Amino acid sequence: MQATVEIRAGGEWSKKYVEDANWNVMERQAMEVGRAIGELETEKIYSLYTSIAASDLAGGAEIGGAGTLNWAGVVNFWNTIRKENFSAKVLVIHPEQAADLWQDDKFIHSFYFGKEVDVRRGILGETYLGMKVLVSTKATNGTVLAIDTDVASVMLLRRDILTEPFENPREDRYGIIASERIGLGVLRSKAVARGTGW
Repeated sequence: MQATVEIRAGGEWSKKYVEDANWNVMERQAMEVGRAIGELETEKIYSLYTSIAASDLAGGAEIGGAGTLNWAGVVNFWNTIRKENFSAKVLVIHPEQAADLWQDDKFIHSFYFGKEVDVRRGILGETYLGMKVLVSTKATNGTVLAIDTDVASVMLLRRDILTEPFENPREDRYGIIASERIGLGVLRSKAVARGTGW
């Protein structure tokens, strides 16, 4: 596998902006471009999983949804991967599906034996099935992914995040640009279960 994916993000400002700001502009922009790189990286990884051909997924097909994601649906995703001799580590859902699950007592009770992680970051916790539930607007509404993240894919890092300042005094433009170079690939497509219509 080759590291052919380059992810770039940047920010720029004028000298007046720096003079009028009562904060460290370079520090704040460096944090922002780091966050932007992380978001772009997440989008690439999500796209990798959603581009797997349905026949190559766990169970040999997508899992059709019944309109509302519930505990039985979560168990179905978990079981589909178990039948391929893998173990789902994460369930990736959109906030709409999270809202469906929070109305299901069986789902809520699954956390009594699991561990809460960080609801503010979109990690609902770990159910007693051993899956962390990750909620993100980066996920497509109605699409659910269950993934054995230990074996499903690989991300090779050719260039770690590199930040570089730039200046163009003639145009009064100053800024920072960040980039990384990675390679992404599916290793075991049967370690991924995907469903739509939820």
